[in-house]
Amino acid sequence: MMNRTLLVALLFVSAIANGQSIEVEYDKTRDFSKYKTFRFGESQIITPEDQKKTSDKDLNRWIVAAITEELNLKGLKKNDSSADLVITYAAGTLSRSDIARVGPVPLTPGQDANNSIMQEYRQSSLIIDLNDKNNNLIWRINSTANMATDEGERMIDAIVERGFKKFGRAPKRKRK
Repeated sequence: MMNRTLLVALLFVSAIANGQSIEVEYDKTRDFSKYKTFRFGESQIITPEDQKKTSDKDLNRWIVAAITEELNLKGLKKNDSSADLVITYAAGTLSRSDIARVGPVPLTPGQDANNSIMQEYRQSSLIIDLNDKNNNLIWRINSTANMATDEGERMIDAIVERGFKKFGRAPKRKRK
């Protein structure tokens, strides 16, 4: 019974550590179908040197490729000279640890009543902004992913795909 309770607690902590959060904010009145071109502006990668598991060059390549592919699928073309949209992003990863109490479980003599489990993981954040020609923010993807493994490229692809899911649709018209 105690092993079963401990296993449930471990699975719970593991689920927390592998969680992913993606929030998308955008101007709901704007017709995104009118945008045809994009370019990348200045972006930054802010992972501390001692915690890097992937080079900044590779991370940048993965992010740019994922965004470019997704926007190409939406019908936009990359144009570095006079683009309708300017894309910037900030990305970073930190090592984190959480302690979860499993609380009192059926005990055997000599055991501590307040067992706890420590979970170490890497928490990554990726924020992608799309600005129009006038530097007005029109679309933002804000994501946090707790990565227990080194699956950065797949995680970036998933974030970008989910973050741009509704991009390119005309705004809903209000009924009169």
